[in-house]
Amino acid sequence: MLGYFDYFPDKAETELRTARFVDDNDGNPIPNGTYLFTEYYCTEPKCNCQRLLVKVLRIASEGDRPSEVATISYTWNEQSVGTNATWSFVSRDLRNPFLDPLHRQARYAAALLEFWHDMVQRDAAYANRLKRHYRELRAVHHDHRPNTSTTAALKGPDRTSTPTLTAPTMTRQQRRAQERESARAERVRKSR
Repeated sequence: MLGYFDYFPDKAETELRTARFVDDNDGNPIPNGTYLFTEYYCTEPKCNCQRLLVKVLRIASEGDRPSEVATISYTWNEQSVGTNATWSFVSRDLRNPFLDPLHRQARYAAALLEFWHDMVQRDAAYANRLKRHYRELRAVHHDHRPNTSTTAALKGPDRTSTPTLTAPTMTRQQRRAQERESARAERVRKSR
């Protein structure tokens, strides 16, 4: 899972969904503060689960660091649930969307899940944006992998070739995201 805004930091100001809860929320279990709904998508080349993790971060007051308070797992492709062994194992007893059991959840995470799900159902533009972000991240992630094909560069009279690697220019956030993904893949490979 890769963070959309790690690859597209310039879009965070206009496309990162936020919500602010204030004192007049009578009976609302969600504490006051600003909530950021960050997006993480599956980018496995052989998988098309259309899966999204929404990490909800709370900023209690200006100047505070965001803290993770909920992680929501969601797919808009219900048919993918049974096609991926890991996904079907994790989600077989859970409805879509659900609070991801592998992440920390605040005591009011269920209320955030309900709030987010209502938001997706009522705001078609936001729901479509999530799908577009999935496609964009998959496209840029696969296009920005280092090109490991070698090209022969002829040198001198003996005509020996030297392989060269070419990699497209990436932003610092893209390199970090790729390094995290490579480290995760290495940990998975070693655990097998």
